[in-house]
Amino acid sequence: MNKLEQLTREQLEQLDQESLIGVILVMQQQLTTQQGLIQQLQDQLAKDSHNSGKPPSSDGLKKGRRKSLRRSGQRPRGGQRGHKGRN
Repeated sequence: MNKLEQLTREQLEQLDQESLIGVILVMQQQLTTQQGLIQQLQDQLAKDSHNSGKPPSSDGLKKGRRKSLRRSGQRPRGGQRGHKGRN
């Protein structure tokens, strides 16, 4: 029973206990294999140039927005008080 075909409820009800245990064991093995594959694919998708050895050109269109390294100043924005500006 390596390859498990689709069984209906009626077919499962007709199986004896030993056959049902075999079906469950095969399904558990398939589930474990699929979970490992899903985790591997999620890890692969999560890699970019910042957390792997991939070049930045391979990041594609999902590059993050760069954060400015400049800190905001202590002074208020704008010109001096009382200055009307150019018109």
